[in-house]
Amino acid sequence: MQPRHAARSAVSRKKSVNPAVGGSTLSSNILFKERVQFWQVALCLGVCTYLALGVVTNTVRSYHWFMLLTVPAALMSGERGRRFFVDLAPLFGFWLVYDRLRLIQPLLYARVDVEDAFVLERWAFGWLANGAVPAHAASAWLGGHSGTVVRSIAWTAQAVYFSHLFVVPIVILALWALGYSQARYRAEFCRHLRAFTLLNFGAIVIYLLLPVAPPWWVTLNGMTQPTAELVAQVNIANAMPGSLIQGMIRNASQWFAAVPSLHGAYPVLLLLLFPCKRNRLVLTGFGLYACAMWIATVVLNQHYIIDLVAGAILALIAWWAARDPRFQRLYRVGL
Repeated sequence: MQPRHAARSAVSRKKSVNPAVGGSTLSSNILFKERVQFWQVALCLGVCTYLALGVVTNTVRSYHWFMLLTVPAALMSGERGRRFFVDLAPLFGFWLVYDRLRLIQPLLYARVDVEDAFVLERWAFGWLANGAVPAHAASAWLGGHSGTVVRSIAWTAQAVYFSHLFVVPIVILALWALGYSQARYRAEFCRHLRAFTLLNFGAIVIYLLLPVAPPWWVTLNGMTQPTAELVAQVNIANAMPGSLIQGMIRNASQWFAAVPSLHGAYPVLLLLLFPCKRNRLVLTGFGLYACAMWIATVVLNQHYIIDLVAGAILALIAWWAARDPRFQRLYRVGL
């Protein structure tokens, strides 16, 4: 009986040892799967592919390399990181697609509308500038005057114009963070993202179907149709005040995406989405911000007023369409 018992004990010990080894391997596999998931691999490959495309086409800019920061951020992220990248994918997708419009712009030169927008603007709003186009009149006034007041106007207008790069993302990120633990804010986040997704991609479709020259192009070239040679030799400094705005436009991915103006659309959409019965002070702030943005775009010779009106109309359509139950169901599936 003793040898048989000893044999059973040896087998038991053997089993107790082998699972330990196998268990260690299994736990390592589980840990690897937990740390590297499909969405992380897809995100990292997407970033690297995007940068590689920029290098191959010679359209990569210095600020594009900051995208590499998303690689370690994604690899070190847990469930909250996954939700962040997945939830905000429509915004990231828009920024990437819009940036790649720089590859398509040369194909649009022959179809860019230069004269019609100018004529319509002068007919509709020439009364604001004694028969001239308001953007051209404002630009000429700034260029013909000097002093502290003029410089202050130019710098303030540039600050307002640049602010759209921060205001909309901050609002959406704040709603996303609050919505992580509160259902009410989660619903607000989804509502905002639906509307801005429709607005952004609707604008891209229009840019491709109907490219329109901004007023600063007419300031420099009159009614001349854009060509590759003309675009290459443009001196933007002669068309708009301020070094900040000149640098931004010089590196812009699409010069002929004037209609609709997203600078004009974003503040309007924020106003439409804001719950009017809550904080009236914040609502007033958004209203003043919308007015300041519209004035800044005209003063800096970036948009006609009709561009801003078109942006407001598209914002209204996006706000209305985002409330459609069919789009809400589709978006929930996407998340």
